[in-house]
Amino acid sequence: MHKLTLALLSLIFLALPAAAEPVLYLVRHAEKVADGSRDPALTPEGLKRAEWLAGYFEDKDIKTVLSTDYKRTQQTAAPTAAGFGLEVESYDPSDLNELAQQLKGLEGPVLVLGHSNTTPVLAGILIKTPMEELDERVYDHIYVLTPTKAGYVLRIDYSEPRTLLADD
Repeated sequence: MHKLTLALLSLIFLALPAAAEPVLYLVRHAEKVADGSRDPALTPEGLKRAEWLAGYFEDKDIKTVLSTDYKRTQQTAAPTAAGFGLEVESYDPSDLNELAQQLKGLEGPVLVLGHSNTTPVLAGILIKTPMEELDERVYDHIYVLTPTKAGYVLRIDYSEPRTLLADD
């Protein structure tokens, strides 16, 4: 019985948030215009998803919003940043290991907007388990990383499905 109690207390201790590391929310940009350009804007559906995300985050007390410099990520980040009176800060996605280290030192919670080939990879770096890139058609994943004494714990939430964002 004593060993079971000790084991349960150890699990509880490991699940407690680490004070120095913030809760992280990693999100791929919303739906983009398929215009063949390197820097497309969001579609009307994507703009609706960006607004939906702002509602999702409104009770999360976001302290920092980071985004790559592309229109689609900046546009996805803008409604949430505006809701907290924050500026969207740009980051370079070419060194995700460095970004992961920088994120650990920020006051949180922190929202990071990225891409299908960076968002899950960054999550994998933080949880120390490789993750695959997202399919180009997937826009609804919200990676929630909660710090613990042993590292980050990952949970995936989902934004509104595409059909609910379409015009009626």
